[in-house]
Amino acid sequence: MSTTAGESRAGRAVKRLIRKRRERHREALRDGAVRARKFTYVFVVTYGRSGSTLTQGLLNTLPRTLVRGENNLYVLSMFRAERLAKTFKKQHSKHGAGSISSAFYGLREMRMAEFARTTGELVTSQLLGGADPREVDAIGFKEVLWHSVTAEETDAFFSFMDDAFPGARYVLNQRDHEQVVGSGFWQKFDQDEVMRAILRVEEIQEFLRKTRADQTYDTRYERVTSPDQAVADAELRGLAEFITGSCDEVLLEQLRDVLKVGHGPNPFGKSRGRRSAS
Repeated sequence: MSTTAGESRAGRAVKRLIRKRRERHREALRDGAVRARKFTYVFVVTYGRSGSTLTQGLLNTLPRTLVRGENNLYVLSMFRAERLAKTFKKQHSKHGAGSISSAFYGLREMRMAEFARTTGELVTSQLLGGADPREVDAIGFKEVLWHSVTAEETDAFFSFMDDAFPGARYVLNQRDHEQVVGSGFWQKFDQDEVMRAILRVEEIQEFLRKTRADQTYDTRYERVTSPDQAVADAELRGLAEFITGSCDEVLLEQLRDVLKVGHGPNPFGKSRGRRSAS
């Protein structure tokens, strides 16, 4: 092997090491920025084919707002993991968990209060992706699987959400049931199951209205897409004001423009009417 070839490989290795260190440094700075920021959290609570992707598009038109799409509601699994860990700790901390010879050694050291806070940091980081946290004030996601939250865990789950995402705001999106069930997407599902899912989401929406009235905003697909401009404008203004606190004529016009763009898997399809309805 020539000296030049060896030096070349060594040089490339050093460059890779330097690059990795720089990447880790940038990530550390970014993570620090995420932890330092106080975001307004917004979540769209709805069911499939309610116009939720259109609502997502409207929210992302608002200044300094980033609302991602569906993610299988993985925060529910994190809540359930916290409950499992808490129960396990309560059951087995008394079994010599302070001793190095115990099968449960260290269990007492688990800091349950950290679960929600670190969940919030993790989810926020994942939602940001490559976005600069300094350029975002409001962040969240829209989801159609809220019916997965059981009646028994509803109160505890949203308390967990309160801890993970302080001051979280909920956009409660609805649409006429016949239009929802009649969409092509739902035809492959048992219609009774579809209605149960829809009604379960609406139970959760009602729970949020009652327990967090100042943190919820109701919106309907029929009002957003109404041919009556005054009705549609009132809905658009209300949504903007709920998230950002204001809505001038320039922003209102931008929101109107969003209604001209197809959203969802089959925008402006024959079964969807004149607007997208994902």
